[in-house]
Amino acid sequence: MTAYVYGNVVTLATVAALTTASANSGLGFWYVLATSFSTFLVHTFAESIGRRARSDEPLTPAIIRAELRDSLPVLTSGFVPVAALALAWATDVPGLLAQIAAMAYLIVRLALIGPVVASIRSEPASFRTFVAGVGLAVVGVGIALIKVTLSS
Repeated sequence: MTAYVYGNVVTLATVAALTTASANSGLGFWYVLATSFSTFLVHTFAESIGRRARSDEPLTPAIIRAELRDSLPVLTSGFVPVAALALAWATDVPGLLAQIAAMAYLIVRLALIGPVVASIRSEPASFRTFVAGVGLAVVGVGIALIKVTLSS
C-alpha cells in the first residue's frame, strides 16, 4: 500500500510541476518516466534496508524479488501519465490536456485508497471507505502541492 500511495503522490507532483511547453515537447514524458523509474528503484532499496533493519534475515534473491514486486505500484503509477505525455509529444494533443488527464487519473487512484484498503482487509467497500479515500486523496494532493512549491 505504501508503494501505491508514494508512487501516486510523487508522480502527481512531477506532472503538476511540468510546464505546458515541457508537456508538448517530450521533456515532460522523460521527466515522468525517469521519476517513476528512479522512485521505484529507491523505494525498493529503502524497503530492503528497512527489512534488513527489522530482521537478521539476509537479503536473498527471493526477498529482493519480493521487494521489487511490492514496489511495482510506484512504477505503475507512472504508466498512464507517461502514455498521456507521449501522446501529446507524438501528436497534436495539447500538452495541457495530457497533464490534466494524467493528474485526474492519479487523483482518482488516490481516491480509491479507501476501497482498496477495504478489499485488502476483505471488507466490502462502503460509503465510509469511499469518503475516507476522497479524504486521503485531498491529503495526497496537498502533499504533492507542497512538494511542487518547495521544489520550485
